[in-house]
Amino acid sequence: MNVSEKIRYYRELRGLTQQQLADFSGIPLGTLKKYETGNRNPKQEPLQRIADALHISITSFQDIHLETIGEVAPYLFAISKVGKVQFHGNKDADGKFDLNTLTISFDSPVLKHFLKEWADSKVIIDHLRDEAQFSPDETTKAFLLNRADEIEQELELRMVDSQMLIQSAKK
Repeated sequence: MNVSEKIRYYRELRGLTQQQLADFSGIPLGTLKKYETGNRNPKQEPLQRIADALHISITSFQDIHLETIGEVAPYLFAISKVGKVQFHGNKDADGKFDLNTLTISFDSPVLKHFLKEWADSKVIIDHLRDEAQFSPDETTKAFLLNRADEIEQELELRMVDSQMLIQSAKK
């Protein structure tokens, strides 16, 4: 998703009209419409006002493409600095981890809670999508896929709403 699509996505996720978001952010309605259609790109200050009005971090609008180790590694290193990272798995004779059994966990109770909620929701979402894939009835299929999307959106909304700091769990 690009910035314009994300503005609309988060606005709709919040259940706001364009007029409401314009009012809450102090951005003229016409300008907001141009942002959402991609006819105009918001600069940093208006984007921050939109993020504030939506009660999300401005980083939620960033395009993050994680296709290479070089793109993923900085996030993992940043997470490890605020919440201790643990590696688990079998080791070979040289004491090096076995690739097939290596897992990662975090000491931060906040990160653990987030991962648990995400994992529990993902099990339900994947089950609904699997059931939909094999359903011969189109109405049932549409219902199952819609419910999976709703759960995914509810989870994302709860997570972007979260003001819990990873650091707060540090000892």
